[in-house]
Amino acid sequence: MTLHSFTDSASASPRPPLGAVLRDAVEILNTPFRHLQDALRFPRSEARAARRLAAQLRDGLAPVIVYSATKTASTAVAAAIERTPGLSVTKVHFLQPEHFWPGPLSSMVAPDGLLRHRAIEQRTGRRLLLLLPPGADRPFHTVSVFRDPIAFNLSNYTYFGRAYWMRTFWRRAPWMSTDRLLNHFLDTFAHESASLWWTHEFKATTGIDPLAEGFDAQRGWHRYRRGRFDCLVLRADLSDELKREAVEGFLGVPLVPLQRENQNESQAAPGVYERLKSAIRSRPDYVERMMALPASRVFFTSAQRAALTDRWLACPK
Repeated sequence: MTLHSFTDSASASPRPPLGAVLRDAVEILNTPFRHLQDALRFPRSEARAARRLAAQLRDGLAPVIVYSATKTASTAVAAAIERTPGLSVTKVHFLQPEHFWPGPLSSMVAPDGLLRHRAIEQRTGRRLLLLLPPGADRPFHTVSVFRDPIAFNLSNYTYFGRAYWMRTFWRRAPWMSTDRLLNHFLDTFAHESASLWWTHEFKATTGIDPLAEGFDAQRGWHRYRRGRFDCLVLRADLSDELKREAVEGFLGVPLVPLQRENQNESQAAPGVYERLKSAIRSRPDYVERMMALPASRVFFTSAQRAALTDRWLACPK
């Protein structure tokens, strides 16, 4: 998949400011400079993360690994663990190298159809698996989160829009027609990533396959053990208090309360997420397709999927 250009529809009103139009027009010309900036900045940041991780291991700490796809509310879980005395955390989204995004000159989607992610913690987190060799007496306590795939897709599309999906029109997006935005989202995004992550990432790394082994969808969380991995898998729609109780039971220590973190409003173009969320009501075929994904069928009961479908297609009050 390549970067897509996007043109305003004639009916878009009011027209975007000239400055937004001009800045969007030169965005592609800026790509090589962004790539060079990242090449200079990221190695230093990655080195700092590696030193921190090595220090934790020297001190006898085995960090809790919050290992979850992007935009699944996993940051709130990781932050609560980090704030809890006696615990440390390493947060990663991908540990398989084919899912590391090199930067602006490459595709955001891997050959297997899964979203890729560029973040310094990914390579550092992979090295964690090598620093604790098989036979060591410290297990990998891992927490992963599954989110409703439609909310997952909209959040990823809008949150990372400026960096990739909407790069050529991100500044103009608030003035563009909702129909055009929705069509671009439907045509360009990797919509099955919320499900593919569990096969091409989680299973590939841990050897655990919740899609085949099952999940307690009624309860909303499930614990899996395989070799060195001791994994707690949660659904994102659980209340913060239920998430907290599940993680406390898993780690055996009281956890500080969860707080909202890394919210879309900090990165997304103003109003675009809510407009797309409302526009999904016009696409029952899309909602049904996302509810039929393998992960949706495992992590939600049929009644829960029906309730989600009704919620996405409900008319506003």
